[in-house]
Amino acid sequence: MNGLSMRGMEKSFGAVRVLDGVDFDVRPGEVHALLGMNGAGKSTLMNILAGAIPPDAGTITIDGTIYTFSSPREAKQAGIGLVVQEVDTALFPGLPIYENVAADEFVHVKQRPIRSLRQEKERAAALLRRVGLSLPPTKLVRDCSLHEKQLIVLAKVLSSNARYIILDEPTAALSEAETRRLFAIIDELKQQGVGFIYISHKLKEVQEIADRLTILRDGRVVYHGGARSLPLEDIVLHMTGTKRTAAAKQARTYRSDIAFAARGILIDKTGTTVDLYAHRGEIVGIAGLVGAGKTELAESLIAHRNTSGEWEIDGRRYVFSSPYEAIDAGLCLIPEERRKQGLFLPESVKTNLTVRLLSRLSRWQWISRAKEAAEADGLVRSLGVHPPSSTTVVRHLSGGNQQKVVIGKWLNTNARVFLFDEPTKGIDVHAKQEVFSIIRSLADEGKTVLYFSSEFQELLDICDTIYVMVDGRLLARLPAAELTYEQLVYYCSGGEIHEPASRFHNAIEKHGAVHS
Repeated sequence: MNGLSMRGMEKSFGAVRVLDGVDFDVRPGEVHALLGMNGAGKSTLMNILAGAIPPDAGTITIDGTIYTFSSPREAKQAGIGLVVQEVDTALFPGLPIYENVAADEFVHVKQRPIRSLRQEKERAAALLRRVGLSLPPTKLVRDCSLHEKQLIVLAKVLSSNARYIILDEPTAALSEAETRRLFAIIDELKQQGVGFIYISHKLKEVQEIADRLTILRDGRVVYHGGARSLPLEDIVLHMTGTKRTAAAKQARTYRSDIAFAARGILIDKTGTTVDLYAHRGEIVGIAGLVGAGKTELAESLIAHRNTSGEWEIDGRRYVFSSPYEAIDAGLCLIPEERRKQGLFLPESVKTNLTVRLLSRLSRWQWISRAKEAAEADGLVRSLGVHPPSSTTVVRHLSGGNQQKVVIGKWLNTNARVFLFDEPTKGIDVHAKQEVFSIIRSLADEGKTVLYFSSEFQELLDICDTIYVMVDGRLLARLPAAELTYEQLVYYCSGGEIHEPASRFHNAIEKHGAVHS
């Protein structure tokens, strides 16, 4: 019997049950979408299929043969291919395309076919044509665009005769035109009998490209059926479960004057421009899925990217051409990749906390070590950095304490507008609450906070106002108190922002079985 089937898949990590009897299948020549919120079990299920981790129970059958994978190599040999979201991790940037396409043969095949250099290039060129690329096989991967790299990975997967291909957030970083091209390639490969497992948070795209969909929640299948038979708002409700009651949060007040505004800010990656504003003391969220352009907007606002537009801070207008100018005017960015962009990892907590204060701590180019230590020790105490020593090397701190240091270096500067890009990424629950406390304190002091995140519940918990961002555009500015979690997921997935309450009420009435 042709097709891929996973039956009764179970997996636990310690006492946590991640998969609880999941059934999933893919037919040749179809796209089967696998949906669910973060933590639903999608990644675990696909890691089992790709041979990265073993299941605790369950069977995998491919075209009538039962398999037990103990490695990714065995999964590839059985016809499973994986196109990861971070395509750079699957390629060698310093090698030409044809060597990347053939790389798996060097690693996974005991007796590699003997081919001449000309044959290797011709084979790679044929695979590139199969995925719609006309690039020379000798081109270095590092000189290719992101979309081209994604298709090179797809060609690499096809080189191992993959019959069932996992696509993990394939359009997250693609433009509309690139997405159209990818969909055309998927349609062509479907006609050749290739089956796809399509994982995405872009629900409108899922309804367009998928034939069937399966929705996971808390490690269980909660829906299986045709991709176009379920309205978008019903998909969201199946993904999220019962309608959440917003946790009570202390009402905040902020001033009515606009402290920060940005007009016509160009996001170079998407080619879009945005306008936004925030009041003094207001916490403004920018909500969007992965690939919506949140990080690119944050970096454009700090003039770290090639951008244009006009900024206004406390009534004064600016045009920035560099981060130096933006920082000097009172902006600061707490970046998503704190270890790469926000810290000097080999240096001490003291050095990291005082790096923005050197002009104040020095005289005649000599730094006063006593002043530096006093400044750093005071910040360590106020931030609650643990261990409470400014001499600790910052790479030895936990993720939450590293984030406190990234924030702390801006606290005693002239920063008036704080841009937080995914500030709770990789930190534990307790550390998140401490970061939230710092953010609220900044807002209470009259600072303006922009909070960029794909963690929708966090946005509802901490923000006063939320912008909805989709494909590089800010579609709406909404009071956080009037939003539900489901509505925010729906809007960021591309749902229409019109009369949302009645639609969700009707969907909930219709799907009482959505309850966990």
